[in-house]
Amino acid sequence: MAIDTDMGIAVEIGYHIDNPCGCEVNGEWENIRPFYMRIAQETIPNLTNPFAIDFLEAKLREYST
Repeated sequence: MAIDTDMGIAVEIGYHIDNPCGCEVNGEWENIRPFYMRIAQETIPNLTNPFAIDFLEAKLREYST
């Protein structure tokens, strides 16, 4: 899928929300899902495809606490 389309962008961000990378912070291993969720929140207002918007909003709901 082309990443230069709304849906491509949404799927790429969604993949990283589902499968976040990790990093060591203060000697502890943590995933960076919150970073990707913030990116999703910042990206949604710039999308025009309603399916891409719904997809990212669903991902945010799925992982919100």
